[in-house]
Amino acid sequence: MIQYTTSLPADIDWDAVATIFERAPLGSRRRDPNDLQQAFAASYAVVYAYDGETLIGLARALCDGVYQAAIYDVVLLPEYQGKGIGKAIMEHLCRQLPVDNIILYAVPGREGFYARCGFVKMRTAMAVLNPNMARPETGYLDEI
Repeated sequence: MIQYTTSLPADIDWDAVATIFERAPLGSRRRDPNDLQQAFAASYAVVYAYDGETLIGLARALCDGVYQAAIYDVVLLPEYQGKGIGKAIMEHLCRQLPVDNIILYAVPGREGFYARCGFVKMRTAMAVLNPNMARPETGYLDEI
């Protein structure tokens, strides 16, 4: 049975988290475990999904508590995808956000999953991106 927690587990293995990001896959490079720990600790809301003792997925969000929130880093091991677990992670995360406006980054090709979670594509979202994400072949950019 999959269990979800919205508090940071004391014994989390951040190397294992980096491996989940690599296997999901999310991004084109391995994430530094210390950077992941810092990012999740600084987030407004988090969700960790476990199958028994094994961490299988996680997500985080930033929020001002009044107007806006942004979801980042929704990851789930491939062997657990397509079973409703990712949607449950999103539901647990969104329930923690006390705002009406929630945006998110989606890995190119995963937009359908987020649409099934109730998200819609925006016309006006713009970004200044790191060089890895700004390359046209990554699929993150639309033509202006």
